[in-house]
Amino acid sequence: MSGRYEEQLCLDLCCCSRNKQGEALCGDFYRTFGTRERKIVAISDGLGSGVRANILSTLTGTILGTLLDRRIPLEECIETVASTLPVSKEHGLAYATFTAAEVEGDVVYLVNYDNPTVLLFRDGKPFRTPYTVRFVGDKEIHEAQVQVQQGDYIVMMTDGVTHSGIGKHSPNGWEGREIGQFLCAHDLTDLSAAEVCALLQEKCLQLCDGENDDDTTVAVLHFRQRENLNLMMGPPADKKDDERVLKLFFRKSGCHVVCGGNTSKMVSRYLDKPLQVVMGSGNEDVPDMAVMEGVDMVTEGVITLERVCQLCQNMLDDPVALLRIEEEVDPASLLARMLMNEATDVNIFFGMAANDAHDDIGIGFEKKLKLIRTLEELLVSAGKVVKVNYC
Repeated sequence: MSGRYEEQLCLDLCCCSRNKQGEALCGDFYRTFGTRERKIVAISDGLGSGVRANILSTLTGTILGTLLDRRIPLEECIETVASTLPVSKEHGLAYATFTAAEVEGDVVYLVNYDNPTVLLFRDGKPFRTPYTVRFVGDKEIHEAQVQVQQGDYIVMMTDGVTHSGIGKHSPNGWEGREIGQFLCAHDLTDLSAAEVCALLQEKCLQLCDGENDDDTTVAVLHFRQRENLNLMMGPPADKKDDERVLKLFFRKSGCHVVCGGNTSKMVSRYLDKPLQVVMGSGNEDVPDMAVMEGVDMVTEGVITLERVCQLCQNMLDDPVALLRIEEEVDPASLLARMLMNEATDVNIFFGMAANDAHDDIGIGFEKKLKLIRTLEELLVSAGKVVKVNYC
């Protein structure tokens, strides 16, 4: 694959689980391994539910993902998993299903044992995946190798998804064909991985009357073009650096967001463009935003970013929260959605200049620095490529 194609094709990844109703621990497990260049995504479903299932799935997913990441042959991976798992006294076997995806460049290797079939979508429609079947001991393993294209989605899941609604709104469960129809009805050509996860989890809850009958886990891999978001908060420590830093900021491709009163005034002087507040665009939690020619979004600083961090955390804890945030139009919700749902790469320019006026209202430099570091951690947890430039 050419270097240019590698730069364009980006893995947008989201994994999410919901516990079975009444269970404190999830019997499913997911985790990612590897590097940006070679990523392993593993999910596992342990026998039963609760503590035992949690142990089985965690061991299976962790061992499998770790060994695949080290390029250990699949047979050895499965033998290691089988010999390591504790045996259930009730059922007489150590049982956990698994699905794993290895992403390297534009090639994805899929392996599946006893989980629902992995779904692939291309050009907004289901795309047939050519699986081969082989046996490792007594285990029937399904494998496939796919050369992905921009816009492709790969959806992995546990049977909590396909069993949703049994005895309620879906007598025979939610079959793969029906899941495909459901997703295609939502225009799969323009959804993030997080949105697909959220839509599937929300539908499972609806089928189960709001109470999951089983642990449900979804992992979505979306192959998309890279999208940069550049965010500036605070002027540089040395005023002489203002022009140099702003040139670097606006030289970056992608969306440009400016946060904070002093920062927006500095940008206004640099661009020689007026700053106009959009009255009524905020709410009781977040101040109004502003508009300025040459900038995609202008917001207040600390209060808005504090709310942005809260919303990002909510979406990490439960992707379904993303669907609620999409209905909001306040500055924090708009920015959180841009960061979590639209951007793949985030460049943060954090100005180190002190603002003595803020000390009187409890917004000192340390608080702003901690806020930026929190935002960075949240975005990294969401799979974003983040670079913070301290100036």
